[in-house]
Amino acid sequence: MVKVYGKDGKEETFESKKVEDDLKAVGLPQRIAEEVAERLEARVQDGWTSDKIRDETDVELRHLQEAIDKAHASYKGATPMGAHNVGEQRTMCESDNSIDVQPRSETKVECRNIET
Repeated sequence: MVKVYGKDGKEETFESKKVEDDLKAVGLPQRIAEEVAERLEARVQDGWTSDKIRDETDVELRHLQEAIDKAHASYKGATPMGAHNVGEQRTMCESDNSIDVQPRSETKVECRNIET
């Protein structure tokens, strides 16, 4: 059990459900609120304050927005996700950093040349 400090300075057990409920209250869909809360729960540490929890929730939301922006650009045809032109060769990069996999700090990327 991770112990954190509320706004009043009182020590309490961290509950990701509270983060999830706060996110749903501001309009995020249930599944996204759950995912952000789960990702935060995996990172939260003893001694965090409610302000630190709010800041880290914001970080998770920004990571989510970056993924959405990248997918949107790819969908519009700007750049295929994971494919990059390198001179005459085409390189395909695959990342296991999806929203459902793991926090950004543990991103693993594998690149290989492919025939064009």
